[in-house]
Amino acid sequence: MSVFIKLVENRPPKEYANDRTADISYDDTVEGDSEITYQYDVLPGGILRILRVARGEEAVIRAVYAPGLWFRVEGHCRGTTE
Repeated sequence: MSVFIKLVENRPPKEYANDRTADISYDDTVEGDSEITYQYDVLPGGILRILRVARGEEAVIRAVYAPGLWFRVEGHCRGTTE
């Protein structure tokens, strides 16, 4: 399963009428014998981490999003650390 994030887009107030958001997708891949999946977790305070997981290896942090930058995430949740 891939991870899909809806980000809040900052823009001047006069442009709020134009409904725009940014979307980011981290897509799972299979290359030869190598399978890469993406998961996420949420740290205290709403910090979102995207984790890259290769089969048989430890998860590696791929990206971090501050609480005010994202408002929805879909995919495989590794957990919420509180």
